Amino acid sequence: MSADIAFINANIKTQNSAHPIAQALAIQGNRITKVGSNQQIQPLISHTTKVLDIGGRTVVPGFIDTHIHVTDFGRCLLWLDLSETKSIADLQCLLKEKARKTPAGRWIIGQGWNETRFSEQRMPTIVDLDAVAPSNPVILYREAAMICVVNSLALKYAGIAEQTSVSQDDDIGTTNISKLTGVFHDSAVNLIWQAVPEPTEDEMISASTLACQRIFQAGITSIDWIVISESELSIIQRLYDSGLLLFRVNVVVPETLLKKAVNLKSVDPAVLRVGGAFIMADGYLDSKEAALQQPYSDDPENSGKMLLTQEQLMASVRRALTFGVQPVIHAMGDKANDITLNVIEQIQTADIRFRIEQAALLNQSLIDRLKKQNIVVSIQPKVISTEFTVWSAKERLGDRARLLHPVKTLLDQGVRVAAGSDCPMEPLDVLLGIQELVTRTAYPEQKLSVDEAISLYTLNAAYCSGDEAIKGSVEEGKLADLIVLSADLDSVIPEKVGAVTVDFVVLNGCIMVVT
Repeated sequence: MSADIAFINANIKTQNSAHPIAQALAIQGNRITKVGSNQQIQPLISHTTKVLDIGGRTVVPGFIDTHIHVTDFGRCLLWLDLSETKSIADLQCLLKEKARKTPAGRWIIGQGWNETRFSEQRMPTIVDLDAVAPSNPVILYREAAMICVVNSLALKYAGIAEQTSVSQDDDIGTTNISKLTGVFHDSAVNLIWQAVPEPTEDEMISASTLACQRIFQAGITSIDWIVISESELSIIQRLYDSGLLLFRVNVVVPETLLKKAVNLKSVDPAVLRVGGAFIMADGYLDSKEAALQQPYSDDPENSGKMLLTQEQLMASVRRALTFGVQPVIHAMGDKANDITLNVIEQIQTADIRFRIEQAALLNQSLIDRLKKQNIVVSIQPKVISTEFTVWSAKERLGDRARLLHPVKTLLDQGVRVAAGSDCPMEPLDVLLGIQELVTRTAYPEQKLSVDEAISLYTLNAAYCSGDEAIKGSVEEGKLADLIVLSADLDSVIPEKVGAVTVDFVVLNGCIMVVT
């Protein structure tokens, strides 16, 4: 039978260790039917075959993002983009124009500023925002870390005064005369966010549709949609029913929402299914709530905290298993990873592939235990650089930082590692994530090769969700999910990998133009 589509003269990085590079491939329906040389594909080409001469460009399996919050991403796409601002004056100019188009009293939300890029070399303040947007409540998030700046009307709407109390670990920015600057740090940012009204479901459908378009344009053909709230379930169903999901979706819900999540309806589990239960074992490193075996180096009274006891974690894992889904356990600190492994080792079932989200701070004993179990570690590469550059991991963890996100060590010792973006907390771009992995500066012995980095978003990511038999590599019989890149990642300098673009996508055997 002749092929529907044939790629020739390509540089195909197959992610198949037996045949890592190929020149051509054939597609029939939604499956890859042949991978090899131009000569091997030629007999499958007929007058009805659409032949694509790739001209030496690189073809890789469709990217898989193992950690993305789609509805939150959609909301952020509607926000004011401050990522290109070079001064507070630039920020004010954009905010003033946004306020001019926004009805009085309606919230303005923005993101992406960074005071280190500003000519003033300081953070914006409540005074700067009030000067150009006095009639709208405003909240503007920094590009990394949990920091925002707000104006006076936002403080009023949130009911915050100078006397507002916060926990010891939170921080509301104040001047030396005890006047609020409008800058909020860490968990204190939630004091403002809780006053922002929730969008309607129709508004979220529009935002999520835009997010789906951006995800597809990034060459991502499969995602793990990390659900936060129950309202997202109906949004997912509506997007699926309307044909607006432009990629395959493995839904990961909080363990408490499993009973409601099973009501999602799909005719093809390769396109949409509920596949995971998210369980939080501890908090985050940036807020010093990740559970450590020894105190933080710069905070000797604090070792973080477990959110669940070992018994509670065991109960949550067993509940996930009764629903037939993968336990996805968030564990950041070495104590949390120790307790998580205790639970997994006690269950010891060959029928389930456990997944630890982050597994950030490890030691050699934990690594030895990880490689003995059927466990996948799911990371977010851009988070790694944020831990070291924004959060100052070396100062907060001391010598332990050597085994913070030890990705190369894990791979070398046979532990499967997959990758996602954590978008919108970090950028969506897979190629930027690959760049982070191949240029790592903090403990550069943990750098990956280009092929290793690609595997985290392809074959390993497919393995993470138990889908390695149908996707993640360019092999005969697998789904025809492919992307064509503008350049060979091996031919560009590592620091420029993020500048490579996706030329077009093949999803389920259909050629789809990226616009």
